[in-house]
Amino acid sequence: MPSVLATQRTGTTRTLLLHAERVYDRLRRADLVLIGATGLLLCIGMVFVWSASHGVPGAGEGAFAFVIRQLIFAGLGFGVFLALQRIEYPALLRASPVLYGIGMVLLVGVLFTRPVNGARAWFDLYIFKLQPAELMKPALIIALAHYLMHRESYKRLSGLAMPLLIWFAPLALLMKQPDLGTTLTLVPVFVAMIFAAGARLWHLGLMAMAGCGGTVLLWMSIMKDYQKRRVLAWLFPDEYRLNEAWQLLRSEISIGSGGLTGQGLCNSSQSGLDMLPEKHTDFIFAVVAEEGGFVVAALVVALLAIIVLSGLGIAVRTREPAGRLIAVGISTLLCSQVLVNMGVALGLLPTTGLTLPFVSYGGSSLLSSFICLGILVNIGSRQEPVLSRDTFR
Repeated sequence: MPSVLATQRTGTTRTLLLHAERVYDRLRRADLVLIGATGLLLCIGMVFVWSASHGVPGAGEGAFAFVIRQLIFAGLGFGVFLALQRIEYPALLRASPVLYGIGMVLLVGVLFTRPVNGARAWFDLYIFKLQPAELMKPALIIALAHYLMHRESYKRLSGLAMPLLIWFAPLALLMKQPDLGTTLTLVPVFVAMIFAAGARLWHLGLMAMAGCGGTVLLWMSIMKDYQKRRVLAWLFPDEYRLNEAWQLLRSEISIGSGGLTGQGLCNSSQSGLDMLPEKHTDFIFAVVAEEGGFVVAALVVALLAIIVLSGLGIAVRTREPAGRLIAVGISTLLCSQVLVNMGVALGLLPTTGLTLPFVSYGGSSLLSSFICLGILVNIGSRQEPVLSRDTFR
């Protein structure tokens, strides 16, 4: 009997060592620039989450409560990142119908929860709040890549019906919550993926015109009154300066007052609790620009650009169709999220709730970002060296 137990322990140890060796080998071939930029950005985010959360209800003594929660989710995210290196991404493609189905069930289920700030977007699990929309982002990208990778039908206008259905079904549920920020980020993801797959340009033109018509329909029959007021406040901020335009104007003042080197940590004048709500989540970039100045804000933008460009570089080097499409989708998703978040903070877009990847406070958002990073690294480290050039499409 002891010999049997010893054999089982030896077998378990050997299996763990093989898994660890596989993860190490995958990371050894990974894009270190991508991983390094993400790590530095995460550290900067922790610093400014700590600084921005001073005075926020629930922050606790010294505002470390938010940082501790963020660190916990960063640890969970890193664990998911490592777990994704144990498997080959084609396994994710095979599981894409299941992942997509789970995401859809969660998006339907969240509509029956208690609304928070006018939106039904979170499951309250007591320990933390889970936002299904964040988990649906990578699931949708993988599902689209799985459908598009070996088909030619989408090159005909009628063949776009199924990709449109796969994409629009979760968007309809997101608009029902409502979650306009996530909806905005998923529009360019779909366009980029079908373009990379080989869809015709005139098809995209027709879709753009249909999108313009859909925007009118969205305004007339779907958007809530408070969402319409946010758009009007963006167009006419002086008329709404005491209500819907308050965050927008305070954010612009915060960014403008940062100067070259900033006001210093916890030393901001405009981003206090009564001045800039949601400063540790949706408006974290305003805090970075005010307290860190142009120097730190430019560093954050540069690091985010490195992450996006590294993702596109992986897409260019990938000859396997599905991996290429996933890399394009994830890179476009991260880029869209950055542009929307910063556009709102700078007053270039109407106010909408959306986090800045790896910087803003938010457990679900951080987990989703780590999942996207893990898939990108998985695809990039799987590449075999090639001697000839290959066109992207």
